[in-house]
Order: sequence, then structure tokens, then C-alpha cells
Amino acid sequence: MSAAARLDLVYTSPVVTTALRRELQSGPRPLQVTTAVHAWTDFQHEWDFAGDFVVVDAQLDDHLPLAVKVRALRRLGSHRIVIGPGRHSPFARRAGTEGATAWIAPTQSLSATADAIRAIADGRTPDVARLEPAGAPDVRLTDRQLQVLALFVAARGHSLAHLARVLALRTETVRSHIERGRARYRDAGHPTNNRAALRSALVADGWTYDPQVWIDSGRP
Repeated sequence: MSAAARLDLVYTSPVVTTALRRELQSGPRPLQVTTAVHAWTDFQHEWDFAGDFVVVDAQLDDHLPLAVKVRALRRLGSHRIVIGPGRHSPFARRAGTEGATAWIAPTQSLSATADAIRAIADGRTPDVARLEPAGAPDVRLTDRQLQVLALFVAARGHSLAHLARVLALRTETVRSHIERGRARYRDAGHPTNNRAALRSALVADGWTYDPQVWIDSGRP
């Protein structure tokens, strides 16, 4: 592990972030944590200085799907470590295909999580964090298409007008992205006549979590 290597944390819970940072910076093999924030928008302020390793909460509750975050970090050249449930789920496997380096379950202790991160920084991915990439999705989506569709099928049921305001797009543009996404899934043999059907298609491809995962995790 290079002494110059940088690691950034982007995790929802300030309590977990602080505790994990302390764990990583202590012990016989301390690891430097240069940035620790609780939202992706805060992390973007550090965009030009992304660390060699970036640990991301899979369930950050924001306007960007995990796959888009992973793609962005890959373009920056950072190693992508995800903390989230369901390492063998389509969602986790899709993240692996998009470029996630490893996936650590939040059920592990802080010390075990820190040890796994240190191992990854040393170039060794423990079996408990190893990802099996998914096959090709039925429908390949651009960053913007994925963003709009994932927000549209979210449990909150955002209106098109609300999505347009959040994404700084015209309502007609949002509607066009959704209709094109639906059409592409219909062409691939998936019915998308309603929001639930489109959500099921996105979940099967690994582009978004099954809503039950959020419920089981106690997330809002």
C-alpha cells in the first residue's frame, strides 16, 4: 500500500463515517482518509481531487444511481469500493460490471470492514468483498437515461414536473427519456405499461435496488 495513496469516504451516516475513518487510521497499518462526506453532492466539490480509492454507500439517497457514480469514478481513475447489502444481487453485480472494484456488506463489523478496505488498497480483494460481474443488460442505458428512469421508478413516485425541477430539465425532455426507456424495454420483451413494470425491468437488469432492500435496511 503506497504511503501516498488517498482514500475518500462517501457514506450517509455521519456516525458510521466517523467511526470507520478512525478505524482506518488506527492499528498497525493505518490508511490515510483525506475526505469524509455524507452526500454525493458534497463529494463533487472535491471532484478534481478524488482519491486513489473511494468508498461509496450503495444506498446514498440522492438523484444519481450507483451505476452512474461508479462510471464517474472509473473515468476519474479511482478504485471503487461499495458498502451495501446484497453482494450477490443483480444490483451489486451490475455495479461490478460498470467498474466497482469490491462490495462490502454493512453487516460486517467496523474492524472487519476496515481490514477489507486495507486489503483492497494493498491490491488484494478478500473473498467476502469479491464481486461477480453481471452479464450484458437487456437494455443498455446512458447516464442520463439511467438517472431519469431510476428516479421515475423510485418508491416516492416523483411526478414528471418534479423530476424536471430536480434535474434542471424540461418536463418534455424527462417524458421523452422515460418513453424511450420504456420502448427499449418493450423491444427487449419486457412489458412497461406502468411504473411498477418498468421498475421490475430495471431491477432485473441491476440498474436499481428492489424497493424491499430499502425497507429491510431501515432506510427511508
